[in-house]
Amino acid sequence: MTVASRLMSHSDSDDEPVERTETVSEPTADDSVTDTALFRLGRVLFGGVLAFNAIDNLRNLEERIGYAEFKGVPEPDRTVPAASVGLLLGGLGVVLWKLPAAAALGIAGFLAGTTPVMHDYWNQDDEESKQQERIQFLKNTALFGAALALARVARGLK
Repeated sequence: MTVASRLMSHSDSDDEPVERTETVSEPTADDSVTDTALFRLGRVLFGGVLAFNAIDNLRNLEERIGYAEFKGVPEPDRTVPAASVGLLLGGLGVVLWKLPAAAALGIAGFLAGTTPVMHDYWNQDDEESKQQERIQFLKNTALFGAALALARVARGLK
C-alpha cells in the first residue's frame, strides 16, 4: 500500500499546473519496524546509554551506595549493585535485541523502582536541588515510557 501526496507546481514551458506524486511505502507483512535502520539506531542509543550509566554506577559503586544510603534506600550495599547489574543486562539486551521484552521490562522496572526514590524533587527544600531532581525525574519518566513501548514492540514479535 502506498501513501500519495500531490503537489501542484508550474512547469517552465507553460502556465499549466503539473501534478507530481511522491510515494512512501508502508511496511508489508514481511517487513518489521524492528528491521529498520532507524529502529536499530534508536535501540543502540537507548540501550547503550543505559548500559553506560550502569557501568558508571559499578565503577563508582561506593559513591552510588553512599548516595542511595543518604536517600534512605534499604540495604544499599546490595540493592545498588544488583540494580546496576540489572540495568546493564537490560541495556545490553535492548542493544543486541536478545530477549528484548524481558530486557525492556527490566529497564522499566529499574526506572520505576529508582526514580521516585532517587529523584524525589518534591522533598527538596533548595530550589536548585529541586529543579535538578525534577529534571532527572522527568527524564527517567520519559525513559520509562520508552522502555514500555519497546517491551510492547518486542512482545508483538512473537
